[in-house]
Amino acid sequence: MPSMAPDDSVACIIPARYGSTRLPGKPLIEIDGLPLVMWAYSCAKKAQVFDRIIVATDDRRIALTVERHGGEAMMTAVNHRSGTDRVFEVAQKIPCGHIVNLQGDEPQIPVSLLADMCVAVRRLDDFTVLTVVSHAAIKGIDNPNIVKTVLDAKGEALYFSRSSIPYDRDKSGSALFFRHIGMYGFSQKGLQRYCTLPEGTLERREKLEQLRALEFGMRIKCIIHDFEPGGIDTPEDLAAFRERSLRSTPGSSGSPTASKP
Repeated sequence: MPSMAPDDSVACIIPARYGSTRLPGKPLIEIDGLPLVMWAYSCAKKAQVFDRIIVATDDRRIALTVERHGGEAMMTAVNHRSGTDRVFEVAQKIPCGHIVNLQGDEPQIPVSLLADMCVAVRRLDDFTVLTVVSHAAIKGIDNPNIVKTVLDAKGEALYFSRSSIPYDRDKSGSALFFRHIGMYGFSQKGLQRYCTLPEGTLERREKLEQLRALEFGMRIKCIIHDFEPGGIDTPEDLAAFRERSLRSTPGSSGSPTASKP
């Protein structure tokens, strides 16, 4: 692990709440003998770029599970409006200059992407958010569950939508489509700025929290990193990931190493 002054340090904070509507107790569901939340934690640990890795949770069962597997967890309030607000509660309690918000239901984030995030987040000012996009597959362009992003020439987000953007009026097939991947980076003050903003009209319409930043004048810098996200939101997602895990071979992207009790 790197050892840096607090202003240069980067904490990876993983929000994990128990009350998922479609998969209750989702962080504790075991896949190949490892709770889902620990898959994300183990990816962050394997990257060896973070000064601290913490699971931010509203449930004692999740905290105890993380600790039993050798990780660090902190309890948070139950009534946060988003995972980012849960991350902010923990970030206020620790000395760190920068924060990477890693979703607890993304079990196979590439180590190289986490390393890139760690480098890029240190360059942020307090008015900029960092996130990740990848090139969207054609089959996902019209899927409202896949969030699309339009970038400017500097690699900053112009807008996020569940609709197909940009609209390919001439059906040329030459338009570049990007899908958003829900990882975020902030400076400590940038995270505070974001979390004190009110919910915006765009956020309410699209049900996308990142639009809050754009609507109130913050910038969103995007890292382009192509990989197939494996976020687990539904029983079908879980079944598909279990199948992929069973097919994995030693040395592939199968079950990450984590301390077992």
